[in-house]
Amino acid sequence: MPSILDLLVKIELLEERHRDAVLSRSRSQAGGHIVQQVAEMGYATEGTMARAISVELGLPRIDLAMTPPEPAALALLDARTCTDGFLLPVALREGGELLWLAMADPTDPEALELVRRKTQKRVRPAVAGPSEILRAVRAHYAAGTASTQPEDVQSEKLAAIEIGSEEDGTPFEVVNVADDIESSALSRIAKQLGVEVPPTIPSRGHMDLRAANAPPPKSDRVAPPFTLEELLTPLTRLGPIARDDLRDADMSTLDALRASMEKGALVLRTLAELCVDKGLITREEFKKRKPPTDPIKTS
Repeated sequence: MPSILDLLVKIELLEERHRDAVLSRSRSQAGGHIVQQVAEMGYATEGTMARAISVELGLPRIDLAMTPPEPAALALLDARTCTDGFLLPVALREGGELLWLAMADPTDPEALELVRRKTQKRVRPAVAGPSEILRAVRAHYAAGTASTQPEDVQSEKLAAIEIGSEEDGTPFEVVNVADDIESSALSRIAKQLGVEVPPTIPSRGHMDLRAANAPPPKSDRVAPPFTLEELLTPLTRLGPIARDDLRDADMSTLDALRASMEKGALVLRTLAELCVDKGLITREEFKKRKPPTDPIKTS
């Protein structure tokens, strides 16, 4: 398996000519994880790298701010080990024999072997940013001695993909874009045009992130649509999805996604009209580029 630096170059988040500069900075007194150095040098954010690494390696992306580690998993490692290795035990499965481990560098075989030796468990890695790992270690190992606590790290907003616990009944995989929308160029343009940008686009969780932590009424309480094992295990079933395979919650998600796409299409059409009005493009040119039928039609 390639190193984390080779991987970042491969997925084009880091240019080859910047490799030596990143290595030199990571070995300096400033220290820190290579992913942190890349972020501090302005080449990519930690969140972007974590998501890209998870996709490239086919591993889950865990947001530790959204998903508290299980106490039984935390008890397997000490804070110093987690801080030095930029890793955090997240959950125990398969009768306590399998440990899910959040790692800033899932390509590090020495770190994986160290955890296997210390815990005597089978270990499966998931991806998290180094700074969010340090924050989680600081928060969840707060009862330890001062010498085992990591140094404080600067707070930052992270794009969130939630992997909830089976026990607490929370949904899984909620994509939160609300924080980014408030300051985005699209939001400012939409505000000037008098249209609304959808605040949240749900995936699998089927609900707004702001309501994710609020338990539903007991009379309406249902089991989460996915268990942790179903989410973490890669899908192997091939072929088209039959309508019978879709649950009511799945149809609700498709409806929500359709509504979001319709709003997005409205914004794009309004922007196109604005370009015509401002003389950036003629209406004839616009008609030539416009598809014969709208891809999204409001029923």
